[in-house]
Amino acid sequence: MSSVFYEKRPENRFIGTICDHPFPAHVHDPVEIVCPTTGTLSMTISGKKYHLMPGDIAVVFPAVPHSYDFVSEDIQGLTVIFLPDTISEFSRTFRTMIPANPVLLKKDKASEVNVVVRNLIKLSAQENSPLELGYLHLFLAYLFTCITLQPIEKHVQANLSYQVLHYISEHFTEPLSLESTAHALGISRIHLSHIFSQQLHINFRQYINTLRIDKACTLLKDPSYSISQIAYLCGYGNPRTFHRAFLAQCGMPPNQFRAKLSIHNDLDDLESEE
Repeated sequence: MSSVFYEKRPENRFIGTICDHPFPAHVHDPVEIVCPTTGTLSMTISGKKYHLMPGDIAVVFPAVPHSYDFVSEDIQGLTVIFLPDTISEFSRTFRTMIPANPVLLKKDKASEVNVVVRNLIKLSAQENSPLELGYLHLFLAYLFTCITLQPIEKHVQANLSYQVLHYISEHFTEPLSLESTAHALGISRIHLSHIFSQQLHINFRQYINTLRIDKACTLLKDPSYSISQIAYLCGYGNPRTFHRAFLAQCGMPPNQFRAKLSIHNDLDDLESEE
């Protein structure tokens, strides 16, 4: 795998316009789905080049390297980016499977997909529409009737870097260290460290913390979990370590993050009542 970088997404879910410029090879934990409606773009996904025409759909699963190599000036359409755990019905699919072909051609799509894409584009212009998540579920349900999935092991077994990313995505809530991860993958500690420094441009511990804090941000939306419970569920040995990591990544402690979420939800409820 050629040099890529790990992209830390600022949000758990994004539904909006397509990237209008080339973007270098990168990986991230969210799913990324691209649906051009006008114009064309070329992408490289897992080392293979694809040219998307209007009506085609590219589906990039977590930890899969991808880049935007060419984007036409008249590009328009929809990009959907979300953490797998935010769509609980499909989260295991995104963690254990991979599309046999990451690009769904227009001719192979269910006609209903076009309707859902148009509605998602309309909803993306509205801030925090309560219908957005519902249409996203519907979009994924139709999408999975049109694409063929295969166990992710078949996709990653030929490339060590993919194996590293996949293993960590499956085990990041466990007590992972550079040594234990290298041992599980049958490689040296130095080799594993080299993969992170030279290919992802992020160190091992930063990568683990990023995945854990992303999961924590999702769990903090559920008031039934205490902050201590969330710390342990995300792989931290004690709440104090979790607090430090959360503060470093989000710029605020987890209790303040949860309070802001609560205020935001209350404002949304007031607006919907009006």
